[in-house]
Amino acid sequence: MSIYLSNYWTLYKEFVETFHHLKYKGIPIVLLTNFYQQIDSELRSQMESESFLVNLKTQRLDQAMIQPYFENWLEKIRDPLIKKPKEGKVLINPDYTRIPERTYMNMFDPKQTIILSRSKATQMYGIPIESVGNYEEKNDEASDEIVKEATTIFEKFNQHPAFGNVFFQKSFINRITQIVTMINMVFNLFDKKNISSIIVGTTEDIQSRVLSIVGLTKGIKSICLQHGILMGEEAFMPVFTTVVGVYGEYEKNWYSNRGLANDRIAEIGHPKFDEIYHQSPIDKATFIKKYELDPNKLTLLVITGPQLDFVKFEILIKSIMDNQNYQIILKPHPWEIGKKKHGIYLKLAEKYKSLKVYTARDNNLYDLISQVDGVVSSLSTVVLESILFNKPVFVFNFLNSNRFYDYFDILGNYIQSNPNRLTEVINNHYISRLHENAYNNIRNRFLSMSYNDGRSSEKLANLINHYCK
Repeated sequence: MSIYLSNYWTLYKEFVETFHHLKYKGIPIVLLTNFYQQIDSELRSQMESESFLVNLKTQRLDQAMIQPYFENWLEKIRDPLIKKPKEGKVLINPDYTRIPERTYMNMFDPKQTIILSRSKATQMYGIPIESVGNYEEKNDEASDEIVKEATTIFEKFNQHPAFGNVFFQKSFINRITQIVTMINMVFNLFDKKNISSIIVGTTEDIQSRVLSIVGLTKGIKSICLQHGILMGEEAFMPVFTTVVGVYGEYEKNWYSNRGLANDRIAEIGHPKFDEIYHQSPIDKATFIKKYELDPNKLTLLVITGPQLDFVKFEILIKSIMDNQNYQIILKPHPWEIGKKKHGIYLKLAEKYKSLKVYTARDNNLYDLISQVDGVVSSLSTVVLESILFNKPVFVFNFLNSNRFYDYFDILGNYIQSNPNRLTEVINNHYISRLHENAYNNIRNRFLSMSYNDGRSSEKLANLINHYCK
């Protein structure tokens, strides 16, 4: 565990123990706020130092005790009188679940399923929608009282590195009213609808977390699907649902190492990857024409992401483009497009005629992967998807980060932090059968540890039927 993460979990523990008595309907507010979003760049910088712990009073929270520590707090709000799972319908909070239409249509009975949404629509894929707005209820008096108590506590810690941080204070206080409103919404929903199980795509957001924790108080089982590769530990831990669905062996071991019991880790892969096995991609000629490509060149799809070392990235692109056999389709990360951080890529397209930047928001990723000759990607779920598509992948580890990521280390030479070395790997792959065969062995080994086999939707349905009912 990195210095930052060690300090993060210890600070989180101190936060819980300092503010745990701030409750609404018996639920500690500290369990419902997204803690890492309260940390600004200034505090984050301080937390990257080993000396940060000197400022804290609580004992270090070791990696293996992360889930057990939070489990103790969750156990306090569990109703001991509820022994049997509640009978009722499956409630899906679709945000971040990334469940495809095919799965909704084939695996969920509209008579036994509810979708929770802010949409004004009455159904999605034939499944009835319950609007969040119909159940929301503010309680300004309670919110104001909790805000007042929180403010009083913060005033006692003005020298504390986090509790004395203005951004940290405001972030927590500003979301208290939203948390109270959301707790009311979920209690109202559960009082009016019989729910047996809940499916969420993350518990980072308040709505999914409240659904899971309030569900816990009522004996309702919950499942959290894995919404992406395990890049940010803070986004996946602690676990607030009854069970987590994971992509493969790496994830199973990852959660186990952080103290989650093995019987709460479901080996299902993810339904979104089933589409790779069922989709009908566009034909090659149409693809070449649509993206105005040279049919005589090898096409590489380059996938970017936030927090890249752009100096290394530009060296990589130049090194690839020096080889006239390649052409590139560069697809910036949606976050980069939304935040208008993709200008550097547009400048590269002006410099290299064989490089095209694709910024359209249409969902064409699988069309792109299915037709290109290889994928050059940052540490991303796209790497996994490309492997499932049986495409060669070349991973650049150019992240500016306060931790190490080993998710794709099994790829060996096919993941590099040196741009020139990665270009050598790319070139060798396309000119040497020996290197190509070596990659195929790596790919097969990677897939042997993945639960994504085109049957994840079926596995999810079985998990709901046998575990949550």
